[in-house]
Amino acid sequence: MAKIVEPPVLTSRILAFMLAASVVVLGVLVVTLIKMVPLERPEVFFVSASSSLSNVSIKGMEPDAEITKSYEEGFIREYVIARNTLYQNTETTRNNWTRIVKPWSSSDVFASLTKTNLYQIYTQENQLQPIECNVSFSSVAKTRRDWVVEFDWICKNNSGQSVKKNYTIVIKLKSDISKDEPIEDLSRLRINPLGTQVTYYEIMDKNRNGAKGEDPLNSDLADM
Repeated sequence: MAKIVEPPVLTSRILAFMLAASVVVLGVLVVTLIKMVPLERPEVFFVSASSSLSNVSIKGMEPDAEITKSYEEGFIREYVIARNTLYQNTETTRNNWTRIVKPWSSSDVFASLTKTNLYQIYTQENQLQPIECNVSFSSVAKTRRDWVVEFDWICKNNSGQSVKKNYTIVIKLKSDISKDEPIEDLSRLRINPLGTQVTYYEIMDKNRNGAKGEDPLNSDLADM
């Protein structure tokens, strides 16, 4: 007489097989995700669409000297603005330094920022400063190895008086630095997808050729 498998036993065997298969699939997915994170080689795509969204196209960005130069110039402008713009509400200024300037800077460059006079003042809790400083660019040019940025730093106090000083800065950039100086995955995703960082940031003295000048953020509040 043939052996008959009772329905409860058959059901349990089927469920056990399905569970085993699910575990295998889940394991494969976990291994795949681990290999994908962190992002090792970011890819940039341009997405264009018609107003009705009936025609959407996605194109990869091929490496091109002019495109790279345009991207780097925009990055530098945003960096200089975030680093040197001061608000009367110190919380806004601190957010710029910690959420933008820090992940956009190498550890040495950001460490030099934290040693400046105004950084020390603006990172004191519950402090409101009677000054506001903005950046106005005169030129942003690329040399063979570096970027040279010239800008006016315009500060205004509560009395309405403005002080304008001109600065020239030499900047070096490095992109895709995930292996040298890892960036948090969340920071990379939100504000620094290409992993670009400022690795050299020096203020030049216009009166002495090749000599280093004083950082705007080392200014004394009493003189502003």
